[in-house]
Amino acid sequence: MENELREILLEWKEMSLPEIIEREVKISPSEQIIAIIGPRRSGKTYFMFDLIKKMKKSKNTVYINFEDYRIKNKEIDMTKFLRVVNELFEPKYFFLDEVQNLKDWNSFVRTLHDKKFYIFVSGSSSKLLSKEIATNLRGRYRNVLIFPFSFKEFLNFKKFKMEKEISEIKKGELLRNLREYIEFGGFPEVIKNEKKEDKIEYAKTLFETIFYRDVLERFNIRNLSVVDTFSKLLISNFSSYFSISKVENYFKSRGIKVSKKTISSYLKYFETAFFCLTVEKISPKTKERVEQPKKLYSIDNILYTLLPKFSYDFGKLMENLVAIEFYRMKFLNPFFEVYYWKDYQQREVDFVTKEDLRIKQLIQVTYASSREEIKSREIENLLRAGKELKCNNMLVITWNYEDEEKISKKKIVYKPLWKWLLEL
Repeated sequence: MENELREILLEWKEMSLPEIIEREVKISPSEQIIAIIGPRRSGKTYFMFDLIKKMKKSKNTVYINFEDYRIKNKEIDMTKFLRVVNELFEPKYFFLDEVQNLKDWNSFVRTLHDKKFYIFVSGSSSKLLSKEIATNLRGRYRNVLIFPFSFKEFLNFKKFKMEKEISEIKKGELLRNLREYIEFGGFPEVIKNEKKEDKIEYAKTLFETIFYRDVLERFNIRNLSVVDTFSKLLISNFSSYFSISKVENYFKSRGIKVSKKTISSYLKYFETAFFCLTVEKISPKTKERVEQPKKLYSIDNILYTLLPKFSYDFGKLMENLVAIEFYRMKFLNPFFEVYYWKDYQQREVDFVTKEDLRIKQLIQVTYASSREEIKSREIENLLRAGKELKCNNMLVITWNYEDEEKISKKKIVYKPLWKWLLEL
């Protein structure tokens, strides 16, 4: 094992780091272990490389990918490991990629941490989940979430330079990029692929990997056919309401007995595997929040390509992007919450944001390029929700319409999606 380790570390020493798109997430070495989590293939390894690059990849920086066949699923003796590392480096920073492939990885990482090294770990979402990290590293860690590219990062990848005073020609180019981002999302490999069919094929492969490895294997589920049907129901309800009771009745109509508790667990498994997000109805009553249907969103818009195409709802894709951004905010700010609003007359508002005890903002999302295209009920619902929730901060996110207006002494701001995304 010493020879294998020495080979791997010598290769790292000579390795040139690839060209990297800088991510918006900013972190620095910490006395806590930094655990880099997020969806599969969202760029966690390249994020590590970017951090190493900023440290000038010096002789005190050690990177090991435990996916390497020479050490994968092997047990590594700490004494021998440190001897080899100190032979080749003056170690201070350890970057441990796919660390779940190391036998007894938690003990290995804790021992390094006890020796006062700075440690960054990342791994497959099927094994290195927040719950496992919390259990195994016992308060010594801090999570960092790496999602597929944001729109800002997507534009950086495309080498699009934003101008202070944007011309109509430049805006057209910007909207073309936004249209691509809305349709195919921000996974790095998807953005690199030029052909539409390759992007769609990637989405299928990604789904299969998440389904089999991060859900079935990870949670040891044996009823493949039921979970397979459940996953199709999830996909068909992206940007729509998802009711546990309706899913139970659907299975019952097909002669399949699946309890609400099991369905609720399946939903949690797919959320844990970074496949989907859910938003609850706003209510001061916990029971109502839990029992009412949730709004379901995809972790990235590329997964919408898995839907059978009978029609194309661009508004839903826009809404999904907004939900993803709110999820990022929620992760960064523990006091930030997001809900939807709906009353007994079925009037609804897409998003209600809340911070501490204060309702912060009401948001509608619509694929509109002019005031005339915005349906009156969208505005009426905002005003109704604003009155009920005592919130005057109202926003309509549009495709390319920008303005402000006062209705019933309430100000409503209209803002294009591209501007909202770039101002975050």
